[in-house]
Order: sequence, then structure tokens, then C-alpha cells
Amino acid sequence: MALQHLKSRDDRKKRRAIRELFEIDNEGNLESFIPLLNDKDNWYQTKALDAFKTWAKRRDISILEVLINHKKIAYNRVAANMLLSFKPEDSKLAKILFEKDDLLCKIKSCEYILKCENQSEFFTLVQNHESPKIRVIALNSQYADSKIVENMLEDESTNVVQAALKKLQDGNIKLSSKSIKSMLENGVDPKLIIPHALANEQNIVMTLVKSLDSNGTKDFVKYLRKRFTEVEDDIIQILINKHEYEIIGRWLQGKRGEKVDSLRWKIIARDEVNEIERCRLIERLFSRADEPEIIEQAEKIANNSTSELIRITAQNLSTAGS
Repeated sequence: MALQHLKSRDDRKKRRAIRELFEIDNEGNLESFIPLLNDKDNWYQTKALDAFKTWAKRRDISILEVLINHKKIAYNRVAANMLLSFKPEDSKLAKILFEKDDLLCKIKSCEYILKCENQSEFFTLVQNHESPKIRVIALNSQYADSKIVENMLEDESTNVVQAALKKLQDGNIKLSSKSIKSMLENGVDPKLIIPHALANEQNIVMTLVKSLDSNGTKDFVKYLRKRFTEVEDDIIQILINKHEYEIIGRWLQGKRGEKVDSLRWKIIARDEVNEIERCRLIERLFSRADEPEIIEQAEKIANNSTSELIRITAQNLSTAGS
């Protein structure tokens, strides 16, 4: 009865029928809402779209054809936003959407198409697309090999370059210092460059360090701790020689041994190092407050430091084990 009333000229019956059909929640009734897409009343048009949003994903992708081929771009966009709800099996309808003069339709359909098999030809079409967003989708697809991704590091768009860097993070691609410097100058997120810079020369590493904000420094230390474990490692020595004591202090966290302890106390004793960072170095030693060497060094710092905060923290450490 509700399906019959959906065609009624009586507005009350028609609206009641729509409410009943949504309550019934049967995706098989979706076709009955298609005529409402062209109704003069916007309320019925909206309900027709709601029906698609509710039930289309339970059906085959072919149900979107009426929206994809509709002259209204708003309907095309609804279909575009639903594409990824379907298994990437049939690219025909998505390719019709890609031809629409609308960036959202192009973006969503491109994502869907490149998840389908045998789309190398389409990939060739979009990898150099005028829209950076489309180029990013292309390089993140299964069709972009490492050579293509590496070439995209030269892209004019910072977003494309950053997407390429993310994809290359786990690879063995070695970037030149010139390339890294150019990326930093062009506003590429320094955090994405960290693994590449650490595999490069001293100067570029220091250039990167100077460009990092607090979150970037945290990421830098994480990579540093993963890749370098000894005080003698070249990159650690570079950072020490360049007085990057805050970074070295964080790298030291949790490490034990004569060499790392010696380095730790040298940093704590340096007045030019941020006293909060030095206090953190001392506080991290409280779990070792029963070791004679720790007590001895803590007493020296407590007696000789020019910083009251450092003296108090070191004094607390020297007596913590007693």
C-alpha cells in the first residue's frame, strides 16, 4: 500500500508512504524512489537521495547509474561519495563520473577506478593530471612503482611531494642533499624528510634539525633511537659536536653504560643547555639512585651547578637511594 501511495497526488498520503517505507527498511524498494529525484518539491528530492544513501550500498553498483547519468551535479556527487562502498570490480560507471566537470566526482571516481584491476591505461592518464589531488591518488595506487613515485618528488605541488615521501619512507631510495634542501625550502613537512636526511650528509642533517618544531623533534629522536645505538655512531657525534644537546639528551633516555653515562653528565653540567631538559636527564636517573656512581656524580652537580633548579634536583637524586 505504501508503494502505491508513493505515487499519490495526495501530499499527506505520499509523505506517510515515505515514512513507512523507511521504517520497513527494504532495499528492494529503492527503485520506487527514483521518480522522486525529479519531483518539483525539494523535500521529495531529498528523500529520494536519502533512500540511495540508506539502501544503495546493499545493492549492486549498477543502482548508482541513475544518479551518475543525471544532469544534476549534486546527484552525481552523491553517487561519487558512495562509490567506495562497493567492491572495486566494475569501473565503467566510475569512468563516466570521472568525465564530469567536477573535481569531487573526479577524485572519488579516480580512487575507485585505481582500486580495480587492469587499470594501467587509466593510471597513465591520471598520473600527470592537472589536479594535484588526482596525482596524489595516482601515486598512492597499486599502479605506481618506486620509479614513478621517485619521479614525483620533483612535482611542483608540495602535497604530491609529501605523499611521495610517505610512500618512500620504507624504501631504500637515497635522496641527494640538493633535493632535500629544495624540499625544505619549498615548505615540505620536515618530519617526512627525517629518514632520508639521516641517510645523508652532515650538513643536510643539521639543516633539517634547525627546521623542526617540537613535534618534529620528537619524530627525529624516534628515528635516531631506532637507527643509532652507540655514542660513536657518526650521526650522534655530529649532533654532539654541533651542540644539539636537547636531542642527544632525549636519545640517551633509558640507555646505560660508561660512555652514555659520561655523556649524560657532561650535558647536565653545561649551563648553556636548557635547564628543564637537564632536569629531565637527572630525573630519569632516579631509578638508579642506589648506584654509587650516580650518587657521586649527582653530588658533584649539586655542589657546582650555577642553576638552583639543577642543584635541587641533583641533591634530591643524591639522597633518593638513602
